[in-house]
Amino acid sequence: MSPEYLRNAWTRMLQSSPSEVIWGLLSSTLICIALGAVIALLLTRVRRGRRSADSASQADRVALGAISLVVAAVWIGDIALRGYAFDMSATVSWWRFALAPTVAAAGLAVWVVTRRTAQPRRTLDAASATRRTWTTFGPHRGIRVLAAAVAVTGGIVVVFGRMSTALDPGLSAHIAWEVPNVAAPPIVMVFPGWAYGIPMLAGVVALGAGVVLALHRNALRPYSDGARLDLERSGRSDVARDIVALGVATVLVVLGGMLHMARSAATTSMTVVMESGREETVDVALPHADLIMAGGLAAPILEIAGCVLLTLLVLRAAAIVSARHRFPARLVEAAT
Repeated sequence: MSPEYLRNAWTRMLQSSPSEVIWGLLSSTLICIALGAVIALLLTRVRRGRRSADSASQADRVALGAISLVVAAVWIGDIALRGYAFDMSATVSWWRFALAPTVAAAGLAVWVVTRRTAQPRRTLDAASATRRTWTTFGPHRGIRVLAAAVAVTGGIVVVFGRMSTALDPGLSAHIAWEVPNVAAPPIVMVFPGWAYGIPMLAGVVALGAGVVLALHRNALRPYSDGARLDLERSGRSDVARDIVALGVATVLVVLGGMLHMARSAATTSMTVVMESGREETVDVALPHADLIMAGGLAAPILEIAGCVLLTLLVLRAAAIVSARHRFPARLVEAAT
């Protein structure tokens, strides 16, 4: 960003009302990221409750925290590079909404492959022989939220894709707003059409599959003989909760980003110059106007909520590592 751009932005801020300033700030993904991190830090300080857990589940939660950190770093890094380091305004950055869920899915795949049960394994008995599935350790509400988020994402991708226009062959990354009853060409804006939606949907579906596989691995892995059964079950419930939280957080941040992009391309009126030279404000035909406007209002909430979940996962993992350093010879307690 040039100094002139910053001066113009500061001037517009001084001339705007408080509500316009707040909405303008919330329209920035980086501001939403900062707010999410602050809220997560406050929640961590308020919620001091702790629950004992076995060392294996602690290692799993640290690994999931590391995956969350990588997802957040890649997502923020992509935003910084596209928006501030390089001028990519003329480039269709089709990967922008697919990158975070793809990285999260890959991280969960690595987590599934590398999980092993500590030896020796528990001898099969009545307590440990209960049939387990990928939903055994829940969290059932979180799984429903993730399924709903994936379904909503799919629906929005289809709606936005059908609204989009391909200026170049096979590249639906714009939208043309019609101006009724006015001899003016359509308004063409960058829009999250098929060029953005298809890669995003593929990444989200891969992430959903990764979550199911990770929950399956967490549930069916044999119990260790070196830990109490109740503690290990409690630990696996915590791990399952973190797996689902990672999936929900990633879907929320990319869905919020797509809704932000759609809202920035939407307009309900414009000023045109008539043949007489007179300027006139006319209405623009905006299909699915309610969906786009509501999505624009929900976008910062989704991004902030996703950032809160990602930050909490990282902070919990950091708390476990810190506790291990303080008490290396004892079974530490994992932060909830």
